[in-house]
Amino acid sequence: MSEHSVQQISFPVPAWAKNTHVQSLLATVKFRRKSLKKRAKTLIENSHEHIIECEDGIKLQSFVARAAASENAPLAILIHGWEGSHESLYQLSTAHTLYQLGFNVVRLNLRDHGSSHHLNPDLFHSNRIDEVVQAVFQIQQQFSPSKTLLCGFSLGGNFALRVANRATEANIQLNKTIAICPALDPADILIKLETSLSLYIKYFMLKWKRSIRKKQELFPDLYDLDEDLKTDSMRELTETLVKYYGDYETINDYFDGYNICGDRLSHIATPTTVLMSKDDPIIEYKDIYSLPDTEHFTKYLTQYGGHCGYIKDRRLRSWLDDFIVEQAQPLLDRS
Repeated sequence: MSEHSVQQISFPVPAWAKNTHVQSLLATVKFRRKSLKKRAKTLIENSHEHIIECEDGIKLQSFVARAAASENAPLAILIHGWEGSHESLYQLSTAHTLYQLGFNVVRLNLRDHGSSHHLNPDLFHSNRIDEVVQAVFQIQQQFSPSKTLLCGFSLGGNFALRVANRATEANIQLNKTIAICPALDPADILIKLETSLSLYIKYFMLKWKRSIRKKQELFPDLYDLDEDLKTDSMRELTETLVKYYGDYETINDYFDGYNICGDRLSHIATPTTVLMSKDDPIIEYKDIYSLPDTEHFTKYLTQYGGHCGYIKDRRLRSWLDDFIVEQAQPLLDRS
């Protein structure tokens, strides 16, 4: 894996936004939601919930928006990050942008994300890739699209890349996979979170604990985690859940299960784009150099952007929409 295979690119970032924390925090601030929901009104009004039935009785939640000319239209399947959902700002913004271009858009929620906690008794963890592969296959069968784009953000980027890696054996026809700030080496991510600003780990722990409590309320006979949830250590809580609910001997075994560095994505056989930022406070950007150097991979690295931020102007619009449109545009060719 060579550094020369990673292309350095830039976007028009304002001087005041050339800060990792400004970029990352503005990506999720609540006051962006009102304007974004107004902009994505048509997408939201035309979206409906669809429950996907996977093997072994597993169910995943998705939200579907069919384009005006939906027959034979290209399909975009979007996967959010950890403790995100179909309503995450980057999901709404990207979904709206692709919907306006003429894509059928499906925002897939991972297990126990969004309002899906009631669908399955077992807890979510990041090695539950089989059900996501099955869901993507079923979505594609439902639409019979002209072409298919799979796009994931953060942990969703990790899932998207793993789905692409198994696409051939799963009979999934992908024309393009995009991973934005994907989780590549989870052990590196935990170390980075533990050594970065404490507000990031506090943010994720708050959302994670809320999700676990919701699960416990729905399945009180299966879970008794009140004492475990008193910890403020992400490492400690992960170790507990991995040991008792994840069938893994150690946290390292668990992390190794969804580590996608090295040659673990060597079966990807369709065009795949990875975008990462050097100032990402959550994902270790240097892991991008460990991804395969094949004709199918295009890897981009920016100086600024934070974690899934890429704020480009005072209106707090994200350059990610521009980037994804550029990558997705060829799929609109019906020839």
